[in-house]
Amino acid sequence: MSSRERSSSLNNIIILVFVLVSILCIKIPIAEATTEVIINTWGGAFLEAFQAVSGDIEKVSGVKVKLTTHPGAAAGLSRLIAQKDNPQVDLFTGIESTAYDGGKAGVFEELNPTLVANMAKVPKELVMPHGVSMWVSLRGIFYRQDMIPFEIKKWEDLWDPRLRGKVATSILLDKGNFLIMAALLAGGNENNIELGFEKMKALKPNLLLFYKTDSESIKFLQAGEAAVAGWGILPNVYKLLGPGSNYRFVIPEKPQFLAPIPVSLVKGRPNKEQSLKVINAILTKEIQEKLASHLGVVPALPGAEPPEKIRDIVPALKNIYKVNWDVVNANFDKWLDRWNREIQVK
Repeated sequence: MSSRERSSSLNNIIILVFVLVSILCIKIPIAEATTEVIINTWGGAFLEAFQAVSGDIEKVSGVKVKLTTHPGAAAGLSRLIAQKDNPQVDLFTGIESTAYDGGKAGVFEELNPTLVANMAKVPKELVMPHGVSMWVSLRGIFYRQDMIPFEIKKWEDLWDPRLRGKVATSILLDKGNFLIMAALLAGGNENNIELGFEKMKALKPNLLLFYKTDSESIKFLQAGEAAVAGWGILPNVYKLLGPGSNYRFVIPEKPQFLAPIPVSLVKGRPNKEQSLKVINAILTKEIQEKLASHLGVVPALPGAEPPEKIRDIVPALKNIYKVNWDVVNANFDKWLDRWNREIQVK
């Protein structure tokens, strides 16, 4: 071999080594990089609960998680739809209606037990095509007993003249459920909402404030601006309950409202596999019970226990009303417009 050939061969070897080293230098950090799954949830008690279990989720799933907040399920879904071509979160926690709406809008992936093994353990009533329930949240009335002269026991008590100018409520939380409750009391339902509006007009003397978010519902009571939250979500007041507390939460016997709270997989994100691992971790017994203990909810996973603190609050659940979300979704914008014109004005 000539000196020129030896030189050329040596150069080729050097180039090959350089290329291999360059490839290794590129691949090593990619292989070691940790994919972060972003969970979008409510603020307040819900954010605090997820913060408390984030380490457990990471341990079980092997995936790092980051928490961000939305102001409410409907507003959060609207933001997701606006970002459909470039979503900024991986998992979304909402309510039953937003899981259905998000599926129809094409922003959520379908879920099933072949993707998330622990889904097979969740009762079918708590599984949706585009979401699986993490827990069941109880709905009722919460109030300050030091600010009203009697004990509230039933929905009809909200119309008591002794609550004149003391009640706050919302049509936005749970997308119209308070209006549907009023309709049921008057002999109607979401298919005959006219009776609900008539019942609400009779409540106007007692209505003082209207809240849009979970945090507002409790802040009004904490500040003494209102005495009663007419549509109460137990996790919002859960930490304020207990011996010596002036706060009370009541679940009226009839009609009863429960809210399955699903987590949905956002479509179009690059780390689908990691996100599915996070959902599976959330559906483990230990994490289910920890979330329940922070929020005052009933775990979706059979065998996971609700916190002892709420066991005396929960009545026999025998009059649960199942909302027809197809009817609500088709009519809610009209209801909201009418509510703003007829109910939320003095």
